[in-house]
Amino acid sequence: MKLSTILTTLTTTLPLVTADFHILTGPCSIAPGFGGSLESDVVACPSDYYNCDCMLNGDRAGHLNAGDTPVDGVGNTGSNFFQISGMCGVGNMNFYLQGDGSWLFYLDGGDGSVQGTCYNGDNSIKDCNGFSAACSWKNILVCYSYICNP
Repeated sequence: MKLSTILTTLTTTLPLVTADFHILTGPCSIAPGFGGSLESDVVACPSDYYNCDCMLNGDRAGHLNAGDTPVDGVGNTGSNFFQISGMCGVGNMNFYLQGDGSWLFYLDGGDGSVQGTCYNGDNSIKDCNGFSAACSWKNILVCYSYICNP
């Protein structure tokens, strides 16, 4: 068997860990143009569904359930714990800050095994405008796991 055949077989059969989901935060103008308010919001979106349907409309999104993400809107929180609910059908996920600045996450009520790791995002901005809100989402964490992979 040729070495190239072996390498091809290995690379197609080994599971690859790629960015699975992103955690974003941003200021949102609620009811812009109608005297609305400015609020901060947090959303988690699968990497293969990184769009305004997820971010603004909540389609396939996870939402902050407890604690504070490291950045909320435009301010730093100093948080070391937060919980996201509703991502990829797994219930609540608990995120804990590590000494190196990464975040490990676990399934709430699970067996205690690490489900993935999140690293600082590139802080790129994704603007989403809808009928009742306009948001500027900042990519604050990129998470690597198998949670959202079928």
